[in-house]
Amino acid sequence: MGWPYHFLDLTEAEKLARRQAIDRYATYAHVSALIPVAVFVVLRLGSRLVRTATSSRGAYAAVSGSPRQKQHRVSLAGSWSRSIRKAVWWLGDDVVVFGQRRGQWGQMIAGIAWTLWLLFLSVAGTGSDYLHLTKRLGFVAISQFPIQYLMALKNLNPLAFAFNSSHEQVNRWHRVLGLIIYLLLTLHAFLYLNFYIQQGILSNKLVQLVPLLGIAAFAGMSVLNITALSFVRQYSYRVFFITHIIVAFALPLIVFFHARSSSFYVAEALVVFIVDLAKRKYDSITAKTSLEAIPGTDLIKIVASVPAQTASRFRETPGSHVYLNVPTTSRPSQNPLATAHLVFEFVFSPFTVASINEEAGELTLVARCHDGPMTRAFANFANASSADTKVPLTLEGPYGCATRFPSLASSEFDRVLLVAGGVGATFILPIYRSILHENPAARVQMVWAVRGAGDATWPMPGKGETSILEDNNVQLFLTGNLLEDGSSNAGPSDASEGVEMDTISKARTDGKSASTHNRNRPNLQKIVDDVFKQGVEDRVAVLVCGPEEMARELRSYVGVWVKKGRQVWWHNESFAW
Repeated sequence: MGWPYHFLDLTEAEKLARRQAIDRYATYAHVSALIPVAVFVVLRLGSRLVRTATSSRGAYAAVSGSPRQKQHRVSLAGSWSRSIRKAVWWLGDDVVVFGQRRGQWGQMIAGIAWTLWLLFLSVAGTGSDYLHLTKRLGFVAISQFPIQYLMALKNLNPLAFAFNSSHEQVNRWHRVLGLIIYLLLTLHAFLYLNFYIQQGILSNKLVQLVPLLGIAAFAGMSVLNITALSFVRQYSYRVFFITHIIVAFALPLIVFFHARSSSFYVAEALVVFIVDLAKRKYDSITAKTSLEAIPGTDLIKIVASVPAQTASRFRETPGSHVYLNVPTTSRPSQNPLATAHLVFEFVFSPFTVASINEEAGELTLVARCHDGPMTRAFANFANASSADTKVPLTLEGPYGCATRFPSLASSEFDRVLLVAGGVGATFILPIYRSILHENPAARVQMVWAVRGAGDATWPMPGKGETSILEDNNVQLFLTGNLLEDGSSNAGPSDASEGVEMDTISKARTDGKSASTHNRNRPNLQKIVDDVFKQGVEDRVAVLVCGPEEMARELRSYVGVWVKKGRQVWWHNESFAW
């Protein structure tokens, strides 16, 4: 079978029909992107109505280990439930290609399916018209721009609301759709390039505005995808972030002047992007903060004074995070053209709120020093300031999906396992305390692995709370250099570690039982097995925040029990891609 497409000489009426067909199929592609969202929302509403109706009839949740629960487990419905849970868990597993992780199976399958659908919309009804296929590929790709921009929003993200998720989790799909759009635009660009070469008009087209704008748009998309590669982001996140901001603003404008008929899609994309930025700017506050270095560690403790209303919002969302920025007045250089000044225009770093003092109106954050400009600035502030010095910092939040978690303190779960590595405790500890605050009898266990004892000295008990050093449900592991939390390669010296160990020992009162302290790496397999063996029918929630390798190892051990049919709710809090 030969190549079915040819260069056709069309009449004006045929060109108009082609234009209408291109617009129609681009509309199909645009609208169809909303169908999965609508289906998910309908299913969520249906599930909520069923739960409400069941509750109104006086039904109750089966007690763990009860005959009713055992009967459900051996029934056909129970068998189907186990199969569905196993399938959902597998969709969340990593795809490993030549030792490199390329997303999750769910993303891979959905991405392939959506690529095939968009390719079908690009080909259907094009006949043998080469230029029809070429133009259709471009417009179908552009029709996905608004959805792509929606997925990238932080503040006003309707997709995060629809999927009961956070913008970080939706962002994973933003990357998948970005690759699909880039594939379609690559085909569009190369087919047009081939057309110019075959017709002998390449040199003329390269000096005309419309083709040059197309080349600029394709170059911008190429730069986006190159800087989004993991090794580039790891080398310099600033390059990735700044590139994305600049291209995200410029691309819709370039595409508009390249193809005026795409105006609806590019305007929609640009509007949602600008509105989100404006809302983020409006919600940001400049807080006076005190910064201090935690002795013997590379941690910086940040205490921000915020209005009572802001503190109350964070109290209602344990485990949430904020984005910090260094405002103009706090920057190392006041020269607006200096690099030391301009770099902070594009640096907004996420930090989890470790604790809230609502009475004092204070938020506490803990940052580990990196080699980036933000934490370097924090270290300089901490070293240069006295106890009474307040440094203005811009704070934006709260963010995160903790507000959309199921009730971990309710009867929905029989046991809760919380695992933290390093500064990951800034996410885990507030959730742990919130669970015990709501239900002091909750069967919750917290495991915290730190490199040095000094890393565990920053948590301060709130009013009516027990110190974690006196809590029997907390296991503290001092790993030394065994644990790498992905934040810093530097660890405390032997001398400082001895002082920190002495500090922790003195924190125990009257020799009473305190949290378990271990000078080794946590045996995650044993910890997981011990939790699941305590009740055959127990429903278990597992949350982890720490190094990627720790989270993957923990997931593999939990997955063994999921494959056995156990009910597990899993969450890995991570900013990594």
